[in-house]
Amino acid sequence: MDAMLNGRAQEPVVTLERFYEIACQGRRTDIEAFLMRFPASARIRDPIAIAARGMKSATSGDVAGGVALLKRATTHAEPDARPYIIDLLTPLMLISNEVDEALALMDSAVDVPAELIPAFQAQRSVIAARQGQDALSAELAQDALELGRALDNPLIVGRLIQRSGLAAFYREDFDEAQERALEAARCFERIESHRNAAMAYSILYVIAHYWLADPDVTRFYARHLTMCAHLAGDQSLEHIGLLYQLEAAAAAGDSRRFGSIRGRMLANRMNEQFWHQRYTYSVAEALAHGWAGRFDIARTLLVAQRKVETLTLAERAFCDALLAAVAVASWQIDEARTLARRVISQTTERSTKEPLFETRQRRIARILAATICVIIGDATRGRRALSRAFDPDAQFATLMTSKGLDEERVPPLMVGYVRFVNEACRSAMLTRPRHGLTETELEILRVLPEGVTLATIATSFGKSKKTLEKQVGSIYSKLQVGSRAEAVRRARDLGIYA
Repeated sequence: MDAMLNGRAQEPVVTLERFYEIACQGRRTDIEAFLMRFPASARIRDPIAIAARGMKSATSGDVAGGVALLKRATTHAEPDARPYIIDLLTPLMLISNEVDEALALMDSAVDVPAELIPAFQAQRSVIAARQGQDALSAELAQDALELGRALDNPLIVGRLIQRSGLAAFYREDFDEAQERALEAARCFERIESHRNAAMAYSILYVIAHYWLADPDVTRFYARHLTMCAHLAGDQSLEHIGLLYQLEAAAAAGDSRRFGSIRGRMLANRMNEQFWHQRYTYSVAEALAHGWAGRFDIARTLLVAQRKVETLTLAERAFCDALLAAVAVASWQIDEARTLARRVISQTTERSTKEPLFETRQRRIARILAATICVIIGDATRGRRALSRAFDPDAQFATLMTSKGLDEERVPPLMVGYVRFVNEACRSAMLTRPRHGLTETELEILRVLPEGVTLATIATSFGKSKKTLEKQVGSIYSKLQVGSRAEAVRRARDLGIYA
């Protein structure tokens, strides 16, 4: 285009297309060099300079600040520059969940350049998928690909392929999403657009971890994401790659790799103020402390994370499942039972779409809660919790015992969670009383010698007779007796009445 950006008089002019290319590449050093072409006063007034500052903020990890600056630039930009800034802004708005606002902004764009039309179509496809309009999303993505592949700009082609993959991901067409994201990553790597390649690898990582559940592929994509972000100089995105590697190591129970990656993260000053507030980081840290038997520290981390208001229901259920295991470690049966039952209630099967991450979190939380039920003696509830929706092949139902789950036979990306539960069982052996009775059952057992009827005991405890009969049956089962007299005699032998 003929629109020109005037910097200092002695420096060469820069075209609008060059600004768009620099912004799309996302190299922070190039963006900073571009900003230096503007006088200090123009950097806070010129719409293009404001947009460049917005992209600098976004590539530094400040998405909210980047969105604010780009919105300001969009408001004051000339008509020929506005579509380019909108194309840079809308992906960031989707990250901030401003879906409807992004669509309205795209609809307001007039005279969109021909080279941007496929990119706009692909972005509309992503928005349609986010809004649940799968058929429209697929149609828009197909149109964008047909228009875009004829372009002679590999950067724009790569961006629209990446957006088509993201739209397929939101439509839950993970095969197509993986194919498009991999094609986009290779396209960006060929032209050394490392930040965009890292973004494509982030899609591939989520698919590999939460859908394929392949540990080798998951680690491969997480490492490539980190490497590409490092080459792009995007420190924030590089730390996300490290966080993904940490998450994969924690899920796989790889304590050596976990320690190495954790050391790399803590070596950077950003982590102290940023990563410790992240759900994934806190859960991974809690798992590592649990493997080492430090369940008091694990409890502190999980309780603090559980109180975060922004957690989804699946994330809260997952925290509760791990807290139930922590309760088992100190043999607090009533607390473990309450938490396990809460998890089972929170993880009922959903009829609507939910993010892939939440689906996996909900399924693992349900499996762990069912295992906790078996460990504390509520085997019927535990096995009933694993319906076909959660355990279609009855794989986990056969692995659950009173000592936990078999680490050798669970999926590789569940070993870390299973090891946490099993270590809790081993810790419980040191504090668990021989009789295995809960505090409530002990209270009932202590009044059995008085010779009163079960109905009277139930009334005194504020329970129904049926509930009390179940608890008395549980007492008989744990003490391996068949009558009240035998239970009293067995309790005396164990020193319960002492």
